[in-house]
Amino acid sequence: MADKMDLTAQIVMEVVPMVMRTLALEMRGVGHLAVPAHSRLLVILAEGPHNLSQLAEKQAVSLPTMCNSISTLVERGWVTRSRALHDRRTVQVELTPAGRAALEVMRNAVEERMARKLSCLSPAECEQVLAGLELLRGCFMHIPSDEQVPG
Repeated sequence: MADKMDLTAQIVMEVVPMVMRTLALEMRGVGHLAVPAHSRLLVILAEGPHNLSQLAEKQAVSLPTMCNSISTLVERGWVTRSRALHDRRTVQVELTPAGRAALEVMRNAVEERMARKLSCLSPAECEQVLAGLELLRGCFMHIPSDEQVPG
């Protein structure tokens, strides 16, 4: 059984980066986002407002890097920065209607492009891929905080 797990881990480590590279290329091809990390930020902010520290932690980047990314999104009019009401030292970041619209356009365009890439699969193969992805989602959905950042 360990051999099967090891093989599964190897294939996941091989396939996931290929899929992520393809997604990144498709996102760039849509023309809305300079870097795929910005789309991830929009997805996170679609859940609701976050402070800069929360965003940096979720993206596993430094606070200065996050500040630069947010500045780019502010310039595009996709997010706003404001001081949190409960603590004026905290900067709160929120998605704007324009940011929500950009995210929707990007999602739809990338989904359409990815569907075309997957059109080589038969309906039965699509079912197999879906079943496997649901299993992976279950494995990675709830990562304990001590596993998020290597240390």
